[in-house]
Amino acid sequence: QRALALTYVHGMRPAPVFSRVAFNLIPGVGEYFVFPALTTTGPCEIMVFEGVPGGPMDCWRDIKTPQDHLAKSLDILRTFLPWEAERCASVELTDANGILAGSFAPTVRKPVMTLPSGRLVFGLGDAVVTNDPITGQGSNNATKACAVYLEAILARGDQAFTAEWMQQTFERFWDYASAVVDWTNSMLLPPPPHLLHLLQAAGDAPALASAVANGFNHPPNFFPWWTDASACEAFIAAKSTRAAA
Repeated sequence: QRALALTYVHGMRPAPVFSRVAFNLIPGVGEYFVFPALTTTGPCEIMVFEGVPGGPMDCWRDIKTPQDHLAKSLDILRTFLPWEAERCASVELTDANGILAGSFAPTVRKPVMTLPSGRLVFGLGDAVVTNDPITGQGSNNATKACAVYLEAILARGDQAFTAEWMQQTFERFWDYASAVVDWTNSMLLPPPPHLLHLLQAAGDAPALASAVANGFNHPPNFFPWWTDASACEAFIAAKSTRAAA
């Protein structure tokens, strides 16, 4: 659902006040976010481009060299996000491997596989629940799954780790991860009016902004107000009233 590209750079002007993720939504074009990270050459910033297929940010197929990739990244910023381009006046690639482009379909797979030998393999993380990176839930999902799996392994004691046990353990994780999938996929669609109102209101209500930010750590907390317009308006009103008080 998106044409994806990553660009790892040194020399980006730091975000004011404190280091953080910056997210920009360009209707009909895609999304751009950038965040601090650490790579083989030291601290860096990772530029993430999520282009709507067929749109002007779906533009990576003819890129041949790392420098061309960087040039295209900067051209996108100058065209659509000049305030982000200003931060990038002196950037350079971290190294020749600091680029990536491609696409994939968000996928949920069966969690248990039987090898030709008859032994079982129990899937974890992106191997079984692959989300678009727009919500940053890849490593989040994997660590949450690890916690569920570890608890189940310890509780199993000396009993065999059967296919049925693996499926049941995955279902416990899916009770959490299904909300991650629904929320992430919703972010790939044009935002409905109630979500636009939510994000606008969050600018004036710290309690509302905190609820949105903290939901990234536990996406089930987004529901039902993320997808239900009436519940969303009631949620906005409650948080805004608290802010006013």
